[in-house]
Amino acid sequence: RRRSESEGKKGMIVKMKKISKKQKIIGAIAIIVIAVILAIVITTNIVSNNNVESEGYAATANASSSLVASYIKKGITIGGITGTLETLDTSDADATPEDILWGKTAYVKGEKITGTYRTLGMLNVGDYVAYMPDSASSYSLSSNYSGNNGNPQIIEQENLNWRILSVNTDGTVDLISDAETKQSIYFGAEKGYNNGVYILNDIIAKLYSSSKYGGVTARSLTIEDIEDGMTEEGREYVHNYTSEGVMWGQTKTFTSSSYIYYPNLYAEENGSGIDLATTNDPYSEVKKDGINQSDSSLPITESSAYASASKSLTVTQTYYSKTMNSSYYKDSTFFNLIHSGYNEYWLASRYVKSYYGYADFGIRKVNTIDLDGDYVFSSFRVSYYNDNCLRPVVSLKANLRIKTGDGQSPSTAYQIAE
Repeated sequence: RRRSESEGKKGMIVKMKKISKKQKIIGAIAIIVIAVILAIVITTNIVSNNNVESEGYAATANASSSLVASYIKKGITIGGITGTLETLDTSDADATPEDILWGKTAYVKGEKITGTYRTLGMLNVGDYVAYMPDSASSYSLSSNYSGNNGNPQIIEQENLNWRILSVNTDGTVDLISDAETKQSIYFGAEKGYNNGVYILNDIIAKLYSSSKYGGVTARSLTIEDIEDGMTEEGREYVHNYTSEGVMWGQTKTFTSSSYIYYPNLYAEENGSGIDLATTNDPYSEVKKDGINQSDSSLPITESSAYASASKSLTVTQTYYSKTMNSSYYKDSTFFNLIHSGYNEYWLASRYVKSYYGYADFGIRKVNTIDLDGDYVFSSFRVSYYNDNCLRPVVSLKANLRIKTGDGQSPSTAYQIAE
């Protein structure tokens, strides 16, 4: 009997354990079902409260949302916002960076590219440009033209680096040699005055012109080039020059028969007055036509290249000598280009300087940081001889294309596409 009772108790324990295990399983299932139901209810409530229309999209839109129409594909509505974004198929695009303007961007075949297309007119003053003149033979300058005594001067082409001097409104860009030439040229007497501008331009044209870039004729730097780079204050500063009581642009008349000689070319220039009955005051006319006398007249070779007025000689003061600094220029780099040399160099510009008793006729020059000139003939028939270096300039079309380079040094100069 005791055995049977014991066995009965054991059976009840086993049965109770089996019931407990089933209850656990059922409880777990119930929890899962409740969680699923709650998730469905919550999701439905969110969608309903925020009015999100799907088509496969879900989002929350509220007052602080950054969701805007341009971020959503056209025709799709999210959070009450209908998209306006249109996707563009760029798979057939064939542009390259070289076809697109410098710094601009575009999408080609699904990728964003940045343009590298540049022209000469997009560069800056002072940038190096790999300008290549044609190969040239030496230039022989006869004393019959230059007025210099002695044997002909032989001028050789030099290997020069080139930098941007100015980007002009006429669609051109001026390049200047980054330094003056090593070789100097002598001018003297009345022939030096008559022919100096012509010769300077002729030497440089023969040695530094190019058949490339659509054809380029090189020339000498002029005082007008320099004044174009000045501020209004700078021009006022240099024109506020007085010599022996005569200011730049004003006239003086000489009547003594010993002091009324002049180079032949001067009779044809604006501001000159030969045997005028009254004082010549050509300032307004000269100012209009340019008073620095930078034309390229044909050379005068006759043995007597000067003359004397019968009664009087009237001259217009076109000379000034001024020490410059960067504040007188629109661009400090321009100032450095003009005044950074070690040697004096000629400008293809004549001048006249008036004194109390006589006038000097000369050719302008740059003397390191000074704008100055060297006289070669005086109105009392005395000759002088001076030598200075050359400073070539070339004008290229601003739309010439740049292919490589960064313009920061001669070795990385911008290369022009030919």
